[in-house]
Amino acid sequence: MAKTFKDLLLALLNATLILVALCLFLGWRLATTVEDITTVFSEKVQIVAPLKDEIRGIRGEIAALRSDLTSIQDSGTVTDIAEKLRISTALATLDNMEARMQDSQARIAEITESPQTLINSAIEKSADVVADRIIAVRGCVPQS
Repeated sequence: MAKTFKDLLLALLNATLILVALCLFLGWRLATTVEDITTVFSEKVQIVAPLKDEIRGIRGEIAALRSDLTSIQDSGTVTDIAEKLRISTALATLDNMEARMQDSQARIAEITESPQTLINSAIEKSADVVADRIIAVRGCVPQS
């Protein structure tokens, strides 16, 4: 009886050590994969960085165009009401375009300056998908 108990305890210890080693290996592989994904993602984010400068240049051109239209409108050389209305409409359109460009520039700046947020979001979504697949394979589908 003592030998059986000893053998059972030894088998339990061996199984536990094997599971711990397996978990450590899988954790190490997961960490390596996450690091690789982070590196690739950071490189991809740096590709987007020049867009920020392009948007800044386009915003400058829009501001110059708005200034030109405003000076034409204020100079009094345009006397036709239809032309004044077209210039006002163009100025309003330019204001809307500049606001959208400013929003885009802010989003790009956020992405390029803190890619960790996007990386964390991607990792969390991937983990959720993997967990859902494991639950589905196991047959433990949560009630809707």
